[in-house]
Amino acid sequence: MSGSTESEPLAEPGGQPEVAAPPEAEALAPPSGEPAGLIPGRRLPRSTWLVAIFGALILPVAVAAGLTWFAAVSTNHSSDAASARIVSAADMEREYGIKVNLVTVTAAGGLVDLRFTVVDKDKAMAVLHDGDNMPQLVVEPSATVIRAPTGMRHKVTILDGGSYFILYSNPGGAVQAGTSVSVVIGDIRLEPIAAQS
Repeated sequence: MSGSTESEPLAEPGGQPEVAAPPEAEALAPPSGEPAGLIPGRRLPRSTWLVAIFGALILPVAVAAGLTWFAAVSTNHSSDAASARIVSAADMEREYGIKVNLVTVTAAGGLVDLRFTVVDKDKAMAVLHDGDNMPQLVVEPSATVIRAPTGMRHKVTILDGGSYFILYSNPGGAVQAGTSVSVVIGDIRLEPIAAQS
């Protein structure tokens, strides 16, 4: 190293030179024992507090209001379902092309599963692709009406002889094994069948 005025980094035993951190990096490093990213004595900005308050207080109120509105909308349809004319399974097949196979309670009682077979795809498509005309369930003992979440607007091919299902929420465990349930489509109501588990 004769004649050189610059100092070269010393090599460690592993052969890698030691590089010193710049002085400004040492000034920004938190004191030992404090989490990185926090500056002692500095408060969070007001906007951060406002977002936290909004999230903790206002958002749950908005969600509760939305759920209450949805329940009110569902209740408005309950009188329509309750006043629908009661028909046999053969009449349901003839008018809507749907044969109801099974109503069962699933997912530890949280869901109701409606299984059906399409016997006439043209008639069934008119029902299954219309969100306002989707099959509803009427729980006979309490007259509770359970609506399908949405219409089958996604790409589902409806075929003659095809078997399909719709999952419904089971509010408050209204449907239990053995509960009488009617399936309502449009203005007709299938005579009650016993739910299975």
